Amino acid sequence: MLDVATRMPLAWEIAENPNNEATLALFRMATRDKTAEKMRYGCSGHPAAPVGLMHVKNDNGTGLRNSATVGALMGIGSINTISRTYASTDRAVIERFFGTLEMDIFKMLPGYTGGRPGELPGYDAQANGVITVEQLHEIVTKYFIDEYPSTRHYGVGMGGRRPFEVYKAINETRGQIPPIDPHKRRIHLGWEQDVTPTDEGVRVFQGIWFNSNDLQEKREEHRVSEKVKVFIDPDNVNIATVILPKVKEPIEVHLQITAFADMTLPEILKLMAEQRREAPDVTEFHDDQVMRTRLHRYNQITEIGVEHNLARSYSTVAECKAMAKAVFSGARVIRSEPQAGTTRPGEITRLQPSDGVYKIGGDEMLIDGLAEAADPADETPVSITSRQKPEAKPVSQPSALPRPKNLKGFE
Repeated sequence: MLDVATRMPLAWEIAENPNNEATLALFRMATRDKTAEKMRYGCSGHPAAPVGLMHVKNDNGTGLRNSATVGALMGIGSINTISRTYASTDRAVIERFFGTLEMDIFKMLPGYTGGRPGELPGYDAQANGVITVEQLHEIVTKYFIDEYPSTRHYGVGMGGRRPFEVYKAINETRGQIPPIDPHKRRIHLGWEQDVTPTDEGVRVFQGIWFNSNDLQEKREEHRVSEKVKVFIDPDNVNIATVILPKVKEPIEVHLQITAFADMTLPEILKLMAEQRREAPDVTEFHDDQVMRTRLHRYNQITEIGVEHNLARSYSTVAECKAMAKAVFSGARVIRSEPQAGTTRPGEITRLQPSDGVYKIGGDEMLIDGLAEAADPADETPVSITSRQKPEAKPVSQPSALPRPKNLKGFE
């Protein structure tokens, strides 16, 4: 998304398919501060400030022409104009913007498939597609913050001026479109969840708490017991909006976990996943310690009951359920002992010494023997001795061992 008057980039997102979720994320980025992207990738330029969307002009693609996107634009008071199909003159500024991005960035990247089918015959784009989404997002972000706004632009109305200089001049003389009301922005562009309020506030996404004095006062005043609607901005979860039944004005609630401050929702979930992940050896050690302590406590309580000759010597169903819940809550699967002459799955590829793993080939061969001559009257098969002198009389010229099959398995 770009500003038509100044050609300043307002928002950019990378999506596998142009759907309504990607479009709403684009609208959220255009209406919020982009300092986080600037600091993350070490940009030296200044991105466009958060603005309101007065008039949005787009094509008729599925990512833009859907009920969710159009409804969001109507909710924030924006004018939505859908241009005609295959009519590039209706959106010449936008088409030229994508052409410049393709020439400056995409054509230089490995894995570029070309601007049209068959443009690069014989080029394997999948084999050369080595850039990750995060790397691509970093390249595009630096281009839109540091390079494009500082490049001379010769489009209509620009006259060779740089987009950032035009942006500063217009803001000084005419001012920019005021940002959207935070509550309205979260309601129409954010994510919604229905939760039940408690004395501790409201909890969204299973573990993110919000609360405020205003919420508790309105909850007690209107005796709210059913679920309420909570709207959050996934790019900044410091503040959320709550809509109570029979309450006209939205209520502002604040994040209760300071460790999540100034983080996006995906960053919070990634942080929690990293905290919950631990090495298997550490898990085994702590689980063993907990189980030993619980077993010792249970035996101690039993001994106390026997010594003092308590009223009953049996356990009830409720006691056994409670004990089973406490004991088995940290239960783990104990690994079975390997059978003699076998190796555990996964141990055969370990670099450290392990039982049951031998090297095949090399200087010392494990199979080294002679073939014995079979007696015609004896129907027993030919036997092979290993590193031992055969008991039967050997033939004058020993025969060689047959060539093994499936040589690919021996390395």
